[in-house]
Amino acid sequence: MNGVKKERNTYQKTLIREIVLNSCTHPSADAVYDKVKENCPNVSKATVYRVLNDLADKGEIFRVKVLDGPDRFDKTLHKHYHVKCSVCGKVVDTGYACNDDLEKIAEKDCKFKITGHEIIFEGICPDCIVNNN
Repeated sequence: MNGVKKERNTYQKTLIREIVLNSCTHPSADAVYDKVKENCPNVSKATVYRVLNDLADKGEIFRVKVLDGPDRFDKTLHKHYHVKCSVCGKVVDTGYACNDDLEKIAEKDCKFKITGHEIIFEGICPDCIVNNN
C-alpha cells in the first residue's frame, strides 16, 4: 500500500452523520448515541464519539464547545453564535453571524494573536418560560 489509509464509510458513520445533519437541535454525543442505538443496537458509545470527533475535525459538522456541559454538534458550518438555555440545557443558533471585528479588537487590546472565538449567550428558552410560569 502507499501509506494512504482508506476511509470506510460504514452504516454507523452514515447514520451518525445523518442524525446530526437532520437535527434542528445541537445534540450532544450521548444524544446522538441514544438515537443511533434505536437503529443500530450494537453500536458502542466509543464509536459514536470517535465518528463525531472525526466529522468535526474534517469540517463536516461543527463542534460547539459548551463550558459547563458536553460539546454539542451542529450541522451549520458557517461561523455563528449560539444561545444555551440555563434551565434545560438546549443549545440553538442565534442567527447572528460571527463578528470578526471582535477578534481584531481583542488582539489589539491584549496583544495576543487571536485565532478564533465562540460566543454562547445564556438565557431561558421559550419552552422553559412556558413550563415554569
